[in-house]
Amino acid sequence: MMRQKRDQRRKNLIRQAYEYSKLCDAEVCLGIRIQESGQVTTFLSDSTGFWSGLSSQLETYYPRPIQITAKGFDFNPTTDEDDSTAAHKLKAAKTI
Repeated sequence: MMRQKRDQRRKNLIRQAYEYSKLCDAEVCLGIRIQESGQVTTFLSDSTGFWSGLSSQLETYYPRPIQITAKGFDFNPTTDEDDSTAAHKLKAAKTI
């Protein structure tokens, strides 16, 4: 699968998880691991809630996971920015 298409699908999946958490008042945890590179991306709608233990479990993982939370989620459906650009915007939301 082409990288751009894969990255776009990942972005859309995270956006849908974010929307679901807001519309349904639900705590959402989404984990995506790219088999080829081993890169892990997680989305936690509430980094202090039910799923908060996941972050500590992933701290020792390499390459370091990209961790996104709803607190810093800045989705703009009119732009086609890739995940690396979105990740830079979300550094404030990145949990360590």
